[in-house]
Amino acid sequence: MQAFQHLEGLNEQQKEAVLCHADILYVSAGPGTGKSTMLVSKLIDYIESSHDPQKIVAISFTNTAARQIGERFKTKVSELGVQKPFSFLNGTIHSFCFRMMKSYGSAMSRDFDYVILDDEELQELGADIEEYFNGKYKSSQILSCLRASTFGNKSELSEQIQALKEAYKVISMQDILTNFVQQLQGDPSFQSWIRTQITVIAVDEAQDLSEMNYVILDQLLKVIPGLKILLVGDPRQNIFEFNGGSYKHLDNFLTKHRNHETRHLTITYRCCQAISDYVNTFHFTDCDNEQLKSRYADAGKVIVKNAISEDDEAEQVLRSIREIQNLNSCAILCNNLKYLDPLFAKLQKERIPYKVFGGRRTVKKPIRFLNHILRILDNDNAYSIRKVAQYANIDIIENGKHRKSKFFESDLGQLILSIRETTEGMSFVAVMAQVIAQIIHDPEDGEISEEYDKLLAIAGEYESISDYLVSFATDRERFAPFYEKGYQECLVPNEEIFLTISTIHSAKGLEWKHVFIMGLSEGNFPNPFFCQGLPPDQQREFYNGEWKKMYVASTRAKETLFLTYSSHISRKGYTFRKDPSRFIPTSSNTAN
Repeated sequence: MQAFQHLEGLNEQQKEAVLCHADILYVSAGPGTGKSTMLVSKLIDYIESSHDPQKIVAISFTNTAARQIGERFKTKVSELGVQKPFSFLNGTIHSFCFRMMKSYGSAMSRDFDYVILDDEELQELGADIEEYFNGKYKSSQILSCLRASTFGNKSELSEQIQALKEAYKVISMQDILTNFVQQLQGDPSFQSWIRTQITVIAVDEAQDLSEMNYVILDQLLKVIPGLKILLVGDPRQNIFEFNGGSYKHLDNFLTKHRNHETRHLTITYRCCQAISDYVNTFHFTDCDNEQLKSRYADAGKVIVKNAISEDDEAEQVLRSIREIQNLNSCAILCNNLKYLDPLFAKLQKERIPYKVFGGRRTVKKPIRFLNHILRILDNDNAYSIRKVAQYANIDIIENGKHRKSKFFESDLGQLILSIRETTEGMSFVAVMAQVIAQIIHDPEDGEISEEYDKLLAIAGEYESISDYLVSFATDRERFAPFYEKGYQECLVPNEEIFLTISTIHSAKGLEWKHVFIMGLSEGNFPNPFFCQGLPPDQQREFYNGEWKKMYVASTRAKETLFLTYSSHISRKGYTFRKDPSRFIPTSSNTAN
């Protein structure tokens, strides 16, 4: 590979970031400023500028983003013909920590056969525990102990729940991080091992990391001499505070490590100048709003549409989409999918294909059952044996305790053992196919059969049951089709041509030519209900977060941004007059 070949095509801001060799580098990257391009080039620079083989870990906030970075990195390495040896691992911080602990267990010949419970499973287990204690503890106390790590907590409840977790070999998402930190702090053997695994950590969307995530980075810096850390983020796009992610954690980390250097990307390759000018007027209470400059000569448009009702608003949006005549180039974003019920009704009536992203979901029961069977096949997981026994009405209680042996004496248990024996050495997708064919498949249920066909298509991406189960637990976006949805499903084919409908949170990181943000009336977005009664400083923090959501939503658009609102909203038989949201601009670069 020729020197500096990886810098070709970068602008001066991107080159400056790539060529900065600080041990800790923070790149403040605005929307559409080519942060992924810069990040991939920087990873290659770590390889090319070092005499030693680099062991790179790339962490993204979502698995979808992780896959995109991974694919772009591998493509670039191939294009440039990188010859120096390196290793590369990418995923979310949860999947990274879990895989490190599992790999370490394997290297030390120690079993690490835990399964990750999602929130729905934790609530089910919590209900069982509450019944067992006969009301001695509140459900909220039990669920809190199940979600958070109980190590170091000596209360009766915490100790009993920890014993239960160990017996069932289950952990929560929070347990993964806490257990990883504990091993970093207190296990010299793990410390020695992990020094051989990592030389570079690159973190995308660094503004959305939790306090515990930064504790992990701090501990890795202490354990691994010479560790390089690249943080890429944008404080204005910090919209996941409800998950514990906050720009404050990033700011505190950088303040603590004063040897860091900062670079800025402000030239946007996505947003037209009209959209850039609009978001450049936003003011935030906790960070600067670095001004975006569009690379495009076309000024673009920000269009405001006022409707007399929610039904009229939906009709106006569909009229504009018909005029555009390209469903795939359009996206409708909303703070709350429930607001879009009138729109869904019109889409259904006109048979317009659409796909919905975001919203509250739980795993579909047949898929949940299949995953339990796979857990049992993988490592006889006690929790899944108990759940499958409940589903199949198999008595596995003996002398007041649940017994695995009783389960495997049942017809279903015997069938699972038979599948395990006959599929030994087969690919994971072949194993899953056998489970579906012999245990689960109902040929008369066409809908379920189609679900399994979709899942088998994805299963081919994984080498083992364990890899699949970890991904299913940590990658909700990848397995979104297998979750129940709280909105009207599309009734017409939507595989190739479709209108995108999304919550703002699920739209983050994506882009479309034309974006419609609906429901922009004061009291709907932003909705002051969620900060009523809070102290003034917390109310300011709430509205600051709402401005950030609007910033993210607006900067998904490349050419045209439509801001729509209804002056009248109907709820429970009453109609309320509404003012336009504070997000509605009044400047001259907008049209009606």
